[in-house]
Amino acid sequence: MAKTEDSGFYTGSLLTLNANSSDEYVKGIYDEWAEKYDKVTGEAGYVAYKTCTPIFDQLLRDKFDSKHSELRIIDAGAGTGIVGKVLQDLGYTNIDALDISQKMLDEAKKLNVYKNFFCAPLSEEPVAEIANDQYDALICIGTLTVGHVKPRAFDEILRIVKPGGIIGFTLRKDVYNETVEHAVFKETTKFGYREKMDEIENEKRWKLLRCDLIDYHTSMDELRAKCYSLMYQVL
Repeated sequence: MAKTEDSGFYTGSLLTLNANSSDEYVKGIYDEWAEKYDKVTGEAGYVAYKTCTPIFDQLLRDKFDSKHSELRIIDAGAGTGIVGKVLQDLGYTNIDALDISQKMLDEAKKLNVYKNFFCAPLSEEPVAEIANDQYDALICIGTLTVGHVKPRAFDEILRIVKPGGIIGFTLRKDVYNETVEHAVFKETTKFGYREKMDEIENEKRWKLLRCDLIDYHTSMDELRAKCYSLMYQVL
């Protein structure tokens, strides 16, 4: 596994997270790492923002034709803005950012990618500044994972995306399959993402359009090598 100058992010901070980690604790980790986040994750071979975003883009082009570049999109878990920058390079100009860490958003502001910034956790609690059915699409990469955004946040995601809109996100392969190494993450409960996703589908609130196994990291251990790219349409 490639070593990084600030490897404590992967070998220390992230391994302290579990399904019961509080939003305030998660915020503290990302506040601490904001200024060096891009460097650390880049050295670790983090590529999900490169492998998932083009799939999201292709679906938007297929669904919305020539109007895709005008769509109102929210990048949930925007962090330092690396997903937003890829979207901008693909021609999107109407993007907002949501993240739990103001310090991460401060880094994202430097890119001049986003129109509006919302500093709030993505959880079951509504984000007060965002009304219902505001967005044509939502993208959430590397955020629905161990100890970060919990499955119950899918209800809030659905609240802010218009009927017919697209929701795209990643789930790490072991989290998706409920095969997380408990000895590593000191985890005692299942994560429940697929259970919640199936519940929403059975309630006919969204439908699955695509599920692709893609690269998550290229120079990390097998645990973090692959993730699923999942694309849903709101019904």
